[in-house]
Amino acid sequence: MSVFAKTICFIIGINFCVNISFSQSYCTFSIPVNSSVIDGVAIQPGDTICIESGTRDFLRFNNLTGTADLPIIIVNAGGQVIIDTDHYYGVKFDRCKFIKFLGTNSSTDFYGIKIRRVGNGAGISVDNLSTNVEIANIEIANTAIGGIYAKTDPDCSFIATREKFTMFDIKIHDCYLHDIQDEGMYIGSSKFTGQHLNDCDTTVLPHVIDGVKVYNNIVENTGWDGIQVSSAPVNCEIYGNIIRHDSWRETTNQMSGILIGGGSRCDCHNNKIFDGKGDGIDVFGSNTMKFYNNVIVRPGKTYFPNDPSFQRHGIFFGNPPDESFASWIIVFNTIIQPKTNGLKVFNNNTSGNFIYNNVICEPGAYSSQGDLAYFNSNIQPNQYTMSDNYFVNEHLSPKFVGFSSDNFDLLPNSPLINVAINLGNPIFGLDIENRPRPHNAGYDIGAFECQDVNANIQTIQDRITVNISPNPVHGILSGLVHFHGLENVDIKIQNIEGHYITPEIITENLPDGFVFSFDTSRFKNGLYFIKIQSNQGSFSTRFIVYK
Repeated sequence: MSVFAKTICFIIGINFCVNISFSQSYCTFSIPVNSSVIDGVAIQPGDTICIESGTRDFLRFNNLTGTADLPIIIVNAGGQVIIDTDHYYGVKFDRCKFIKFLGTNSSTDFYGIKIRRVGNGAGISVDNLSTNVEIANIEIANTAIGGIYAKTDPDCSFIATREKFTMFDIKIHDCYLHDIQDEGMYIGSSKFTGQHLNDCDTTVLPHVIDGVKVYNNIVENTGWDGIQVSSAPVNCEIYGNIIRHDSWRETTNQMSGILIGGGSRCDCHNNKIFDGKGDGIDVFGSNTMKFYNNVIVRPGKTYFPNDPSFQRHGIFFGNPPDESFASWIIVFNTIIQPKTNGLKVFNNNTSGNFIYNNVICEPGAYSSQGDLAYFNSNIQPNQYTMSDNYFVNEHLSPKFVGFSSDNFDLLPNSPLINVAINLGNPIFGLDIENRPRPHNAGYDIGAFECQDVNANIQTIQDRITVNISPNPVHGILSGLVHFHGLENVDIKIQNIEGHYITPEIITENLPDGFVFSFDTSRFKNGLYFIKIQSNQGSFSTRFIVYK
């Protein structure tokens, strides 16, 4: 590969020289197995640094500066790179910008760079004012502390405080982290409201991150939280991750599959979280966040539902540390056998919360709390809207494909099929497997949208006809409904926000050819739905009120 070599010397505490080979292929520089520290003296935006395959000690990248259009790319070359070290980190980025660290350059290994062991520290550290870093296709295991850190802790130089520095665009995807002593990922400072510096006896605000995307990772066997993101107030998204067996060290306040910490506004969706000892998801962020298409199975698996010190939940919503306002859209989630509650809310400053189309099955606290075990909160009914959820204290009636094998997709005859409310937002147009929603006649409750061609396809759409007039309407709306033999039918009116307008038209067994009418003069202008619910599904039709 290499055609000539050059020795670059620089100072990091001591004089240090590294041989970097120059190549005529896709590699601008090639890092041999016996080199550990790489400085950016001769490296330009757009260059590609190739790490030669084989087993090596730690890697430290200093002062690499790419640009948004020409990032510096770091890849493995010639096979898998293995790092096995007793150092304080496996890989460190120090004052680096616009970097892509990718283990993608291998024909046989999905994880082309493997940090096999770090005896005294973290797998990867993105720190000391580093920013705009993408990490992908890396395996990290057996670390003495965390798997990946991405933050710069402030010190008495005050160069990394909130008014001086912002970290941008941290992307971590398609990585495999396992057997980690502390957090799988620790992104952003958990001390959003202030960090005290003992050396200069002062308190400062740590920096924030503008732009976090954590997706399609596998995180297993972490001593603390699986994924923790804090101080990320904008452009934050956590999705498509699989997390298993988090929080095995049982350390108080370090126990969750995913933790959204103070100062963060993160959407969290399409994640699968299994058998952790902590809560499935802990939320201490601010502003409006969306939680959808998540599957959370047996969170808090070794804890106890009735002991306040050992309660663990599917999703826990707590107070942001700065007492800022928070609200949540919680839709299309599947939560199975949470040790205590399915959803637990303890927040003093929240309103406008939406809880729709979720499945919560067999919460551990049902024997002592009854229906509160599904949704247990300290907030008032006017602070949230809840509708079209499926709460059940056994697992047979939902008719999952394979409960014992953790397959919570739906059988074609599941009662969850075609009965969810249409939220009218295209962001919910795919299920957890990225399959189209709705399929057939309507939306399914929970994270999965059954794709079977016969999934309740004739239960509602082919058996209900509704004729209403006039439409648009500014007074009396009349209607004729044919049910074609359906039973236990009720009809409700719903506004565009999903709120039911009372009183209902009627809730009882209705004859075929039922005629109804109601006065819309008290309605505001806008779009409304007539929702017809039966024991075999639901059907909606719309009308417009104008004045």
